[in-house]
Amino acid sequence: MTRKIIRCPICRSTNIYWDARGLYATMYYCRQCGYNGAFILECDEDSDVPPG
Repeated sequence: MTRKIIRCPICRSTNIYWDARGLYATMYYCRQCGYNGAFILECDEDSDVPPG
């Protein structure tokens, strides 16, 4: 079974944290580029290619 990782949709960083606001709203924040929003990329760890 592969592990899922989350990435920023702007800079593809994995330095992401989230804030649960209420019942359905989850906001993600990227510490690298400053992105904040509800949309995030979820990738397989073994098939994911790092940016660069």
